[in-house]
Amino acid sequence: MIESLLPTRSARAIVGWSIVAAILVLLWVLVDNNYYLRLLISAGIAMIGVIPFGLLMGHMGYMAMGQGGFIGVGAYVVGCLTVQRFEIDIWAALPIAIMVVGALAYAFSFALFRLRGYHFSIGTLALGQLLYLAFDSWEWATGGPHGTSGIPRPAIGEFVFATNSRFLIIVSVFVFLAGFTSWWLARGHVGRALNAIRQDEDLAGARGLDVLRYKQLIFTFAAVWAGLAGGLYGSMQISIDPSSFTIWGSFQYVIYVIIGGAGTLLGPVIGVIFITVLDQLIADVGVWNQMILGALIVITVLFFRGGLWGGIRMLWALALKNRSADRSAVSTQAGAAE
Repeated sequence: MIESLLPTRSARAIVGWSIVAAILVLLWVLVDNNYYLRLLISAGIAMIGVIPFGLLMGHMGYMAMGQGGFIGVGAYVVGCLTVQRFEIDIWAALPIAIMVVGALAYAFSFALFRLRGYHFSIGTLALGQLLYLAFDSWEWATGGPHGTSGIPRPAIGEFVFATNSRFLIIVSVFVFLAGFTSWWLARGHVGRALNAIRQDEDLAGARGLDVLRYKQLIFTFAAVWAGLAGGLYGSMQISIDPSSFTIWGSFQYVIYVIIGGAGTLLGPVIGVIFITVLDQLIADVGVWNQMILGALIVITVLFFRGGLWGGIRMLWALALKNRSADRSAVSTQAGAAE
């Protein structure tokens, strides 16, 4: 019924991702606790990076393990340009950070895409570690082990997004943009190319598909959004250091996609929400925290091949099927009674 009122798939996508962003804004209205507002901002920033990453890992089938490094590059470029070495406005620093991350990802993609499977994953893991070492040692740009502090919040004129409630508005807008641009790529020929690469990239190449170009496109696209997420993270935290951009940050992105559902755009969003809530519920269990998380990943892989979002869709389809069967039974009984 609702879909019939929307003229195009584009309109439905705009409405869908607007709803995701609006939920964050609605929570901003309802939540008055500063701690939970920061939690919402952190979840939103994770969504900005992980939704495009879902195209790389889920749609194309390449599990990159270096996204934490790209997040760090985005954060440190913003920090360097705004406070560490220069005093550029953050609205100018963010696009520069995006371009730096994009150029870096594209440059490394030539070497990385000589690899496949777990070799590619190990290669990106090494890249993430290399970037981490750069953050820790390049004191001129990053501040070294002590990091960078004093990163400003964005402002429009004299209106500064200084409070967490205001900053959440900016994050919500970028969540919408990340979701919509990812959907726009996935729905067209790029999405079909990614599926062909995932199924058999040798066959896709033999049929004339420029496999390397599409792989580089999506790798760079995911890295660019990770860089933006890093810039926003630095602004949220105000102070950053290398410990925020370890290999664990890259693992988290993979976990979000696996738990939420690879191959779907909403799956990573569900993964971020689920892991964020779970972290709060098991925060006091100490070492068991990671064990519980690992057990959930194993359970998801074994029993929910489509992740949580796939499970939700399966249950919804089953409910609709049962409802349709009940209606058919009622109609049959009514016909027999007549």
